[in-house]
Amino acid sequence: MKNLILTITFIAFSLPTFSQVKVRPGLRMGLNASNITNHYNSERVLGINGAVFVNLHLSRFYELQPEMTYSNQGFNGGNYTYVDPYYGDIIHVNEDDISTHYFGIAIANKFFVSPKIGLHFIIGPSLDINISDNSRGDITPADISFFGGIGYEFPIGLGIEARYKQGFVDIRDGYYDDYYGDYNYDNEYYNGNNKLNSVFQFSVYYKFGM
Repeated sequence: MKNLILTITFIAFSLPTFSQVKVRPGLRMGLNASNITNHYNSERVLGINGAVFVNLHLSRFYELQPEMTYSNQGFNGGNYTYVDPYYGDIIHVNEDDISTHYFGIAIANKFFVSPKIGLHFIIGPSLDINISDNSRGDITPADISFFGGIGYEFPIGLGIEARYKQGFVDIRDGYYDDYYGDYNYDNEYYNGNNKLNSVFQFSVYYKFGM
């Protein structure tokens, strides 16, 4: 009987909270300015990003937003030289833009400054799967990233956001097998510093009313 009373009391106090939860689907689209870290003379390249999401308005100051994302990332490799591991020749390379296409899942946590003001801060993790790339080497099949940013939402559900996303997985698939194997490339691309995705994202989104 005591447990039943406690359960009824918990439900009674919880109902007002759950009744305030709002669920709204939405779309987000924008531009990327991406690069990789620790790569000499590389430059950012432009790409596009997009997402479909479900926004859960859980309180006046907090929203949870699961997202299914697309992100076109990459970098301009610049110019570099390396020593051929077999013949000892010095080889000069002028890399084309590297472009990688990722599908992913992200969890955005939005914290609003005030219930009456659309200004909010964004933070969360993402898992990105490499579906294609144009690299002559091998790019890792997945990346784990963490993002943060700031945004503003208008009363009609239209909003703008600026995010920075930092990857934590070295993009060079098989790099460690080569570097610590028999070849030991004397090459800036094959140095011991991690090459990580670094992406600025600028987006416009819209939450549909329900």
